[in-house]
Amino acid sequence: KMSHSTNGSAEKITSSGMRSASFKMCVLAILVVQNASASLLMRRSRLQQGDVKWNPLTGVIIQEIMKGLACAVLMLLEGTGAIEQAFLDRREAAKTAVPAVLYLLQNNLQYVAVTYLDASTYAVLYQLKIISTGLLSVCLLGKQLSSSQWSALLLLTCGVAAAVVSQVTDDSTSRGLSGGSLALGLAAVLSACFTSGLAGVSFEKLLKRSSLSLWARNLQLALFSIAVGLCSLLGSGGSCVEVMQDFFKGYNTVVWLSLANNALGGLLIAVVIQKADNILKNFATSLSIILTATVSVAIGDSSFNVLFCGGAAMVMYAVFLYGTSDPLFLLRAFQSKKSSKQLD
Repeated sequence: KMSHSTNGSAEKITSSGMRSASFKMCVLAILVVQNASASLLMRRSRLQQGDVKWNPLTGVIIQEIMKGLACAVLMLLEGTGAIEQAFLDRREAAKTAVPAVLYLLQNNLQYVAVTYLDASTYAVLYQLKIISTGLLSVCLLGKQLSSSQWSALLLLTCGVAAAVVSQVTDDSTSRGLSGGSLALGLAAVLSACFTSGLAGVSFEKLLKRSSLSLWARNLQLALFSIAVGLCSLLGSGGSCVEVMQDFFKGYNTVVWLSLANNALGGLLIAVVIQKADNILKNFATSLSIILTATVSVAIGDSSFNVLFCGGAAMVMYAVFLYGTSDPLFLLRAFQSKKSSKQLD
């Protein structure tokens, strides 16, 4: 009897482990595709033919509406209570306005960046958000970084610098990148990295000091972002009627796909915070850089050179190292394990 019960327990543990591994692999695949497609879709949506351009301010509002609706549905499905409960404590709900404004600013800066940078360059440069998040976590959350993590931040900076130099020395004019537009794109992506880190740290601080569910906080975040986005849109010029009449001006299939993908990305971040770990996020980020660069070259949006490849390699190595997982150590461990199996 004890043998049967032991075998049954072992089978349950094995099946549970397999389900957990399958879930992580599924999340990994979705994260890779979402991260890679985000750069490509945003770039394509901003490079439409003709003079009719869609307004990124309206796009950010639409993607926040998508996120808000998804969070409301998830709250109802999970049975975490009525949607009104997310706003019972008005003082607590008001705190979400800070990361909401920062995320909104970050989203707008991303659209400006992809207007002036090709998708692969943007994908690599945007990894500087790891530096901003790390430094702000130390300053605002009191986190401690190991020596390997500080080394990863330095390596990441060097990798990004190499990627930037590759875009200056490459035949930039063939891709429509003048010095002024490149500088504007760099300023936008660096600002997006800083606001991303500040928004993420402030939101993490809220989550750790609150009893509200993750979806309730995200619903608050979406609604505040919509309110701030509408105020920004109305204050950008023109009457209220004109703004609303031109709200969907320039929208097409690529724009809608880009907005839906960004909304999905916001929800995936919530799932990653709750279910996944740093190693999974590192895999997703690194693989998405490779996928973005490969697709970008295939469609003729950018080109490879030695500096860019070297910079991208340093960025990917730094992402792993920051997650306290040295890829060289993992490779050696895998090879030794494989050799021991062959000997057996």
